[in-house]
Amino acid sequence: MVKTLNKLIFTELRGRTVSVLASGNRVLQIGTAPDREDCALGTICVGRVRNIVKNINAAFVEYRPGINGYYSLAENRFHLFADGRDGSSPLKNGDEILVQISRAAVKTKDAVLTSKLSLTGQYGVLTLDGSGLGISSKIRDAGWKEQMKEWWEEEARGLVSGLSGTGLPRAGFILRTNAYGAPLEAVGLELSGQAERMARLLENGRCRTAGSILYQPESFFVRSAMDVRKDETEEILTDLPDIYQELQEAAGDGFQVPVRFYMDSYPLSALYRLDAALDRALGRTVWLRSGGYLVIEPTEAMTVIDVNTGKNTDKKTASETYLKTNLEAAEEIAVQLRLRNLSGIIVVDFIDMKEKAQNEELMRRLRQCLAADPVKTVLVDMTPLGLVEITRKKTLRPLHEQFSRSEKNR
Repeated sequence: MVKTLNKLIFTELRGRTVSVLASGNRVLQIGTAPDREDCALGTICVGRVRNIVKNINAAFVEYRPGINGYYSLAENRFHLFADGRDGSSPLKNGDEILVQISRAAVKTKDAVLTSKLSLTGQYGVLTLDGSGLGISSKIRDAGWKEQMKEWWEEEARGLVSGLSGTGLPRAGFILRTNAYGAPLEAVGLELSGQAERMARLLENGRCRTAGSILYQPESFFVRSAMDVRKDETEEILTDLPDIYQELQEAAGDGFQVPVRFYMDSYPLSALYRLDAALDRALGRTVWLRSGGYLVIEPTEAMTVIDVNTGKNTDKKTASETYLKTNLEAAEEIAVQLRLRNLSGIIVVDFIDMKEKAQNEELMRRLRQCLAADPVKTVLVDMTPLGLVEITRKKTLRPLHEQFSRSEKNR
């Protein structure tokens, strides 16, 4: 069976510039470009400590004029003081420190800031967190992992040794999935460039005022293009001239798939039926092929998903019908989490099944489906009440917030 390759599409949809990952006629993922006034994830600034709150072991740091972020003192035990002080010195109100946005602001919650600065490339992430070498959990080739560990000890560690004077234990490097099978020379060249950029950034931080931006990651479009893999994606497609030009200029950084400008008079959004796909992605109900359906309810604290048999008319026993519906629901839930960019705590109420073997089969299927998600997603367990707990890493706003916000601003 021939594998259907994805297409990464950049186009306009309901007044927003969107990134769409499509496989055949199905939309797998929709994301909107951040507003211009927003600081993108990964932005590094000089911040000023405005308030230290001891009872929550955290500080609030003004990283842009009039905008504060949450800075956990439990997670950030070393600080990058702009004046060059040792990173283990206690933090005080008025201190200026280098911080990076690790999580965007969501509704009433401030952005989350970290002192564990990182620079993300196509093959790896340079970090200032003392982690040494890390390897994506999606890479399972034990032989390749051993080869990369040797490469780190014999060659790569020396490329980041000059960053040890930052007040942190040592620099680290996390190999992304894209690094698997890439030439070592290319990975090493990228790491060397990242180390040089980080060194300049740390030096510049000493002579910049609070609120200054020291580093901004590549644009939303370039980052999205850099993340796709040639074994999964056929091409990058856009009908927006400015974005096409930006991607062409950035292509020297090593996109793995070709970029094509769509010139047909029939709009891309209509060709891929993106309006209808967005309506489904924002809807409360998702129908399954068997006639069953999901009800998806995002709340402030968590997302709740209910599985129902609905119109399932298979001539099978109730036990078989429940299992079939649940297995189909497991596959669709993995798709919906990614499509809607749901994160945090997700609780799923599957149809109750009495047999232990059937519940074990369901959990295996769900775990397998969630493993394909590029965002870290963990299947926690099934509770005594039969509820399944999932956690998914928070990055960008969920899709329903991205579009509700854009509707208000129009």
